Amino acid sequence: MRHGIYPLPPLAGFVTGRAALLGDAAHAMTPNLGQGADQALEDAVTLAGLLDAHPDVESALAAYDGCRRPRTRMIARRCERIGAAAQWHSAPATASRDLMLRMTPASALVDALTPILDWQPPGRDDLTVQAV
Repeated sequence: MRHGIYPLPPLAGFVTGRAALLGDAAHAMTPNLGQGADQALEDAVTLAGLLDAHPDVESALAAYDGCRRPRTRMIARRCERIGAAAQWHSAPATASRDLMLRMTPASALVDALTPILDWQPPGRDDLTVQAV
């Protein structure tokens, strides 16, 4: 049996009118970094803050779209790259990958994840960001 895992192609936007997509509906990604649920929570926290900070729903949704798409796309691309390397089948390729991982200091691996792990809920000043 084979059950393929495929990412959602990037969407042109997460918002149409007064409706917004969050989580997997907006940016489904492969599970290689375990970020699917986390990104959905980030979406919800960001959207809630923007709805509170903006005078109308439309401007809040435009700001949500503008600030969430770049971050989720960056994370989805990383998931895809890690997944591609994890699925290598060639003996020389897998041996090279495994050797490289063994030789990489743990601190370098953590540093590579910093852009993903250092997210903070937007502060009041961050919530007035306009859509890109």
